[in-house]
Amino acid sequence: MSAGAYLKLLGHYLRPHKPRVALLAVFIFGYIGVRLSFPQIGRFFIDTARADGPLDSLMWAAGFYLIAGIGRQFFFLGSSYLGQDVGWRTTNRMRGELSEHCLRLDMGFHSAHTPGELVERVDGDTTALSNFFSAFAAHVIGACLLLIGVLVFVWREDWRIGLALSLFALVAFMAINLTRSIAVPIYAAEREGFSRLYGFLEERLAGIEDIRVNGAVGFILDRFFRVNRDAYGRVMKSAVMGAILRSITTILFAFGHAMAMAMGYWLYVQGEFTIGTVYLVFEYTTLLRFPLFQLSEQINDLQRATAGFKRIEALHRIESRVLDGDGRISPGPLAVAFENVDFDYFPGSPVLRDVSFRLEEGQTLGLLGRTGSGKTTLIRLLFRFYDVHEGGQIRLGGEALTDVTLNSLRQRVGMVTQDVQIFRATVRENLSLFDEQVEDDHILAAIDALDLSDWYDTLPNGLDSTIAAGGLSAGESQLLAFARVFLKDPGLVILDEPSSRLDPLTERRIERAVNELLRGRTAIVIAHHLATVQRVDDIMILDEGRILEHGRRETLAQDPTSEFARLLRVGLEDHTA
Repeated sequence: MSAGAYLKLLGHYLRPHKPRVALLAVFIFGYIGVRLSFPQIGRFFIDTARADGPLDSLMWAAGFYLIAGIGRQFFFLGSSYLGQDVGWRTTNRMRGELSEHCLRLDMGFHSAHTPGELVERVDGDTTALSNFFSAFAAHVIGACLLLIGVLVFVWREDWRIGLALSLFALVAFMAINLTRSIAVPIYAAEREGFSRLYGFLEERLAGIEDIRVNGAVGFILDRFFRVNRDAYGRVMKSAVMGAILRSITTILFAFGHAMAMAMGYWLYVQGEFTIGTVYLVFEYTTLLRFPLFQLSEQINDLQRATAGFKRIEALHRIESRVLDGDGRISPGPLAVAFENVDFDYFPGSPVLRDVSFRLEEGQTLGLLGRTGSGKTTLIRLLFRFYDVHEGGQIRLGGEALTDVTLNSLRQRVGMVTQDVQIFRATVRENLSLFDEQVEDDHILAAIDALDLSDWYDTLPNGLDSTIAAGGLSAGESQLLAFARVFLKDPGLVILDEPSSRLDPLTERRIERAVNELLRGRTAIVIAHHLATVQRVDDIMILDEGRILEHGRRETLAQDPTSEFARLLRVGLEDHTA
């Protein structure tokens, strides 16, 4: 990264926190000023004592030394607090921007990247940038000012020792700077190792039931140890590189300290230095360690930040292949039209082939087909999780999906699946999906309309009651999903046979909720049961990505040669398995 890129990055994230950054700089520079005063006070005390100076002067020197010590801690604590504060504020903003960016990327991206990998990118890489945002510039400038201050004071004592320490500082700085680019790939590899480890853990923990049922715990642990060993090796390389960089600073400092001690002794023997001045040079040489070590640490952190920022920048450069439009979908029930739609997830493996049909507004379509026939893909295309291939077109309410905003599209289309995501949150947050603008009266009306009142009356704190997935039955979870869609008031509702795995009593409650939800709306129902098929207006059967049959339900049922009539005779469940 160029210096301009660093400055642009700092300006973008630190500009909203100018007062805090300015106060942080004041504390850091105050700390530097206090540290520069210690050797001066010490020399005055030593020389005054050797010359049998007045006791009052020695007491004043001791008092100033005590005040400086307290002041140093005050400035240190202030800079530490403000550094953490600024670092968290800036990195939290970056986490937010990265999270939003990931959420807006198409499903093809999320299929290629595990949630664990994205968590490491969003949290791990931004954490590596924390010091860069919080105090990098102030610490580097402060270290340089301290270095300059030390050299100025030493030059004032004697030009020879000042020249020697200046040359030493220049050589040390050049040596440290040469190591700047060595560690970047090593730190990047370390972050990549953690990304793989978190991705592995996320996937295996999500499938913990299947792993246990199939007796695969031992195999998973073996694989875990391999991934963990890889991460361990990367961390060790990173730690060794960090230790090498710190060792370089320590060795350079030891050389400079020895040189300053020798020259101080020589000047004392020559009668040009007092004992107090030798002490002052010794202390300033010791103090020289701080800016050199600080610069080394900041360069080390800069290398980590560079590695993290490059990965973050690479993530930001990924653009969604599903581009937003600028139109909006009209209110009310929506007509659905597929026009010569072809689609495949991977080239050469078609999932949908030349699919064309129209569903009139306010009508209900029963979608049938075996697993792998293309039902789920058709629904994903309606939500624009993916875009159809060139030449095909999908229209909703007369508008091409590519011409409307994604937000408008997904607000006007609601879906209830068999597997409902329940968050560990309040009932209000689960039903409104954390939208604070949804009023309680609307939520309560939805609960009442969907036959959830009896369940709601059992809650200890009403809408403020905390729920989680494990605390609800399958029927209650699906009824909550109905309430979510009901609150959106969409023009198109998509149902994935919500009653296919429920007991008869719960199934009847679900049926009443379905009737309420579909009233006055267009609907597509992925059907598995004959009871569900009886409520739809049209039937469409998919087979290997093509429309095998499409027409009015009554017409197809009365035609003994139709595929739908055959399914009614032999059993719908066998065909949808």
